[in-house]
Amino acid sequence: MNRRHFLKYSSLISTVGALPQIAFGAGKNQRQNKVLVLVELKGGNDGFNSLVPYDDPLYYDYRGALALPKRNLIQLEKGRGLAPSLKAIAPLWNAGEMAWIEGVGYPQGILSHFRSLNIWETASNANQVLHNGWLSKVLPQYKKGLHGIALNTGEIRLGPLDSTNLNSVTMRNPYSFLKQSQYIADIPLSRQTSAIKHLTDKQHQLHDLGRQIKERMGKTASGSPYASRFTKGKLAHSLTSVTDMILSGVDAPVYKVTQSGFDTHANQLDAQNNALFQLAHGLNTFASIMKQNNRWNDVLVVTYSEFGRRVKVNKSGGTDHGTASAQMVLGGNVRGGIYGKHPNFNNLDANENVHHTTDFRSVYGSIAQQWWRQSNPWKPYGTLPFLK
Repeated sequence: MNRRHFLKYSSLISTVGALPQIAFGAGKNQRQNKVLVLVELKGGNDGFNSLVPYDDPLYYDYRGALALPKRNLIQLEKGRGLAPSLKAIAPLWNAGEMAWIEGVGYPQGILSHFRSLNIWETASNANQVLHNGWLSKVLPQYKKGLHGIALNTGEIRLGPLDSTNLNSVTMRNPYSFLKQSQYIADIPLSRQTSAIKHLTDKQHQLHDLGRQIKERMGKTASGSPYASRFTKGKLAHSLTSVTDMILSGVDAPVYKVTQSGFDTHANQLDAQNNALFQLAHGLNTFASIMKQNNRWNDVLVVTYSEFGRRVKVNKSGGTDHGTASAQMVLGGNVRGGIYGKHPNFNNLDANENVHHTTDFRSVYGSIAQQWWRQSNPWKPYGTLPFLK
């Protein structure tokens, strides 16, 4: 390699976890793995203005001008309405392919972005620090080879896929990954020193990953045939890549994407509406393409956020960091409905936050047990019947 190529290669090293024996699907006629698409709502999404409790009078008392009028909502069930900015995915509710889980959080909720996100992504307690993503307790038993791909928009984070026990990779998109990986020659493993062994091992793995993605994606590797169907924006670009890789047979059971814009301390209506609008349109297009290719029953989409927002509007027309929120689940094998329990607005804590009613680890346990048919590492928290 010359210096320019080495620098490009060096930027790839940090994108790879342990990647021995990367495995890809063998084609459309063979068994397809169940795919989980995790959508991080970065910043702390306000669940009360996403799944709106319009039958709770305190919602309108506390929210004031921030409250979404009942007449503008897409009414679902149990006195809940979908925010108008999520209209694009309303047909999935009508088809019984959308579930909402209310009051999702954990005891002694922490209001720091970084710390609370770490808790969500490692399935830890508030007073416990874990370093392995929660998927490390499920995926090694589910399959060998590649475990997941995180599509990033600038930051290199594996999130729930971050673990020495997982074979995971983060990339901006498969097209730029392939362009960079073409400069990596496949070389024999050298054991001269531990550092050289690590470097040559990673070079072999990156070369192999690039080669296999190119073989699987074929013509799509130079550009997505579905790009024009997605709206503009970082989430849409990531979902385009996920679409291409799933339909090309890349055998990853997990993809992680991110929609930002949810840290709404001020002027929340415009900011959250814009973020939810992008979310809804991206997921609607993704679901439509999966259905057209008979893959929707193999895909489960789950949103998560580091925390929710406080129930009371602040003086800047926004909401401050809160505790419990609502999670959305989509897929052809989803049992549509509203699960969990709406937090009691009459019983706020000392910081005027609601108490969570559903532990987030019950969602993870449900995915492990009902989606991948694996043992549930979080049995004490129970499960939820949002999957068929």
